[in-house]
Amino acid sequence: MSTDFGSFVKRLRDIMRKDAGINGDAQRIEQIAWMLFLKVYDAQEENWEFDEEDYVSIIPEECRWRNWAVDDGKGTALTGDQLLEFVNNTLFPTLKKLDTDVDTPIKKAIVKSTFEDANQYMKDGVLLRQVINIIDSVDFGDYEESHAFGDIYESILKELQSAGSAGEFYTPRAVTDFMAEMIKPQIGETMADFACGTGGFLVSWIKKLEDKVETTEDSDAMRRSIYGIEKKQFPYMLCITNMLLHGVDVPRVYHGNSLLYDVLDYTEKDQFDVILMNPPYGGAENTDVKGHFPTDIASSETAELFLCVIMYRLRKNGRAAVILPDGFLQGTGNTQVAIKKKLLNEFNLHTVVKLPNTVFSPYTPIRTNLLFFTNDGPTKHTWFYRFDMPENLKHFSKTKPIERAHFDCVVKWWNDREELTVEGADKARCYSVEEMLDNNCKWTFCKYPHDDEELLSPQELIRSYEEKRSSLNDEIDRALKSIVQVLEQPENLLANLGNYDKAEIELAELNATFPDSIKKSIIQYAVQGKLLKQNPEDESAAVLIKRIEKKNKELKAAKRIKDAPRFTSVSETEIPYDIPDSWKWIRVGDLVQVNPRNIADDSTEVGFVPMPLLKEGFSNYHTNEIREWKKVKTGFTHFATGDLIVAKITPCFQNRKSAIVRELPNGIGAGTTELHVLRDSTKILCMEYLLLVMKTSLFINDGIDHFTGTAGQQRIGKDFIKNYLIPLPPINEQRRIVKKVFELIPSFLVEEM
Repeated sequence: MSTDFGSFVKRLRDIMRKDAGINGDAQRIEQIAWMLFLKVYDAQEENWEFDEEDYVSIIPEECRWRNWAVDDGKGTALTGDQLLEFVNNTLFPTLKKLDTDVDTPIKKAIVKSTFEDANQYMKDGVLLRQVINIIDSVDFGDYEESHAFGDIYESILKELQSAGSAGEFYTPRAVTDFMAEMIKPQIGETMADFACGTGGFLVSWIKKLEDKVETTEDSDAMRRSIYGIEKKQFPYMLCITNMLLHGVDVPRVYHGNSLLYDVLDYTEKDQFDVILMNPPYGGAENTDVKGHFPTDIASSETAELFLCVIMYRLRKNGRAAVILPDGFLQGTGNTQVAIKKKLLNEFNLHTVVKLPNTVFSPYTPIRTNLLFFTNDGPTKHTWFYRFDMPENLKHFSKTKPIERAHFDCVVKWWNDREELTVEGADKARCYSVEEMLDNNCKWTFCKYPHDDEELLSPQELIRSYEEKRSSLNDEIDRALKSIVQVLEQPENLLANLGNYDKAEIELAELNATFPDSIKKSIIQYAVQGKLLKQNPEDESAAVLIKRIEKKNKELKAAKRIKDAPRFTSVSETEIPYDIPDSWKWIRVGDLVQVNPRNIADDSTEVGFVPMPLLKEGFSNYHTNEIREWKKVKTGFTHFATGDLIVAKITPCFQNRKSAIVRELPNGIGAGTTELHVLRDSTKILCMEYLLLVMKTSLFINDGIDHFTGTAGQQRIGKDFIKNYLIPLPPINEQRRIVKKVFELIPSFLVEEM
């Protein structure tokens, strides 16, 4: 095999990072994608030319990969400014304006649709030539090499998960393979994905059918069985390339929006035997999209609209498997209830598999569920199964992703179903349709024993809030209109008043909880490196750690500190989510001293901070009393100006009682023993950043899981604080993060830095 696949992606990445036109992973992957498409398409055209004597390419000769990209080593290949001139002013304009119509064969029309919104970002023609040469080195005429490249392409798709919002187009292959396996594909059936992204479900379907192929007719039926639509151009391009790589030379994959068709107009010819989907959730469509759905199920949530499309396009006796967020299962809005009742009354929702919230890490922490249903009659009962994390893993992550083998326990249960309990909580249980309809269709069954709080990004949270608020306001308006209409018919007034009260209560709850939710989201995304762009000129966190080590050694040698923190190793299984390349995972106790002691003269006046003077929530506010040192030198916690204090007793810990200590008399203070103290003796760190970490929901929830002691007297131990892993940015980025959070949450700091 001529290509070193192990270094393929790394070589491309290393070259493109030198190009001033490439800004981030998403652009890098998009740049690779259009070149890969043209290379793969050119290889496919060689097959078509061999099979069809009269085959004519839709691509003009000068724009075919073989005629401009291939470097024959004779020094005639385009490079530098000439290459940029050709790609920018000939290749892209030509492919974007190819002459196509409804009669153009799919295998030709896909070229124009692939390039309609594609972009060429590179500005250095020499670097562009280097990238093209690496891509051209793959021999797609070699069966083994072409087949092996499918795995490399899969690794490129995985990178989408850490490429900003592009991650929404990639569903972990372990998940798509499991869902396709449970749906039991058969030769001759048709399968659809109405928001197909990069084609993960289509590939899993094909792979499951390959084992059943026995004849040429079977092989043709397999390739014809798939149907996909993708709204966004970039994942559409990736999907088309994916299909060509997997032998689907005429992919029925279209660039469009599945929500722009009236669902009541669908007939049997628009339906499919199987539908596999991970609908985009948290998205917002134009208001006119809702007009394509009956009023009672016209949701503002994209995923719920796609579920409606699935119900209208699933053939009689057909099977469906769909990924939906917890928000739908637990939602009790009028539209959500209507959709769930339609699902239960017209379809057999036989199984729901709940997934851990890190399955889609690092793209989103949203907890999701796999819903399996058939179009063969109404639901009589539904099984819920909670998929727990494997024993050797705390989280799934980019370095430790979910694998198909992790689903073996689910498959074993699936084939021999029984009710299960773990630690007194339901893990698997069968619920009657009456139980599913109870409590306004709020499905909170088989919850995780220690349910992590679900945090959306600030943008997603705001969009969700606006959609819910708009929906509730619409419900209030409808209720008021109905009240006006029935004022002369008092017997109908009570029900309408009830609808009004319910919507008003939900709106009040939404408005009351939103400020707290947006603060949690901002702070969590800040410490994950997602709130600000990284500055490549910053010194890395690795360099920062070395500076801290050096300073600690100096302090210890001068006997200003007793024990210098030691930097311990961090295993991949401990890492909860991905962080920028310039950051480092490090334990709190490796950065700062935990619970150091102070010494002062007995008559020295110091600040005393009782717990009630330490404000709760997302602030850094505290006040202090004046006391003499002799009254607090024993039996109390000691701290100094600049230290970070964290409440260790519940509920003070849960209520985020933590702050940077400021304005202490003589710089020394004391407080209740129910405080932990973190001190940066080096004076190098930005302690306000560390305070941010202590305010995150992940830190709070992890702490709650590690409470020790009896009920009512539970505390967070010193070892938990010392061993807690935090993401450490470069020092300048720490300061920028704190400044940005202060701008967004003015109450976070008492004074600007």
